[in-house]
Amino acid sequence: MHGSEGVRGWWGRVAAAHPLIAEMATFGGLSFLIAALQYLLLTFLPELLFRTTGWGAVPAQYLHVSLGPIDTYVFDHPVTGDALGGLSYFVAFVLMLVISQGVNFPLQRNVTFRSRGNVWFQLGWYVVALVLITIACSLLMSLYVPLLQQHLDPAVYNLAVTVINGGVQLVIYFPVFKIIFPAENATSTAVVAEEREPVAA
Repeated sequence: MHGSEGVRGWWGRVAAAHPLIAEMATFGGLSFLIAALQYLLLTFLPELLFRTTGWGAVPAQYLHVSLGPIDTYVFDHPVTGDALGGLSYFVAFVLMLVISQGVNFPLQRNVTFRSRGNVWFQLGWYVVALVLITIACSLLMSLYVPLLQQHLDPAVYNLAVTVINGGVQLVIYFPVFKIIFPAENATSTAVVAEEREPVAA
């Protein structure tokens, strides 16, 4: 009991003295948990959809990009004959994204940044940022994923995709979230705290 209180007290002092470092540490820790959730979802969802639907035989290649030597799709999931390709994998990827970000939004908003802004306004901008960042990361994935699929087992492949994709998003999302989830005004908070202090007789 005393140990946990000591840790909380220490962390409270660190957060008060270095709020940005505390936010980054909390953001990183929660992002790691979300990445673990994404990995678990990608471990069974593609296989589940591949076995229970005929979507694995349908190619899912959207948003063609042709820039010099680059000729690919932003979302590039051709038919591979297994759970790692086709529409079944694309749908599994979308479901993974919706579920994990549905968990991530309230955690980052309420725990990391402790924002009290308009939740619907923030959710709208969160979705916009999520779509744009997902498109950018998917374009990057379309360049290296085919190589991983050729040389790695499915479990290792999913782990590699999660780590690389999560690492890129970790760098991008933090400054974006700082804008979307503004903290309470420090001056206002201090004034409220002073008003609550008992006045000495």
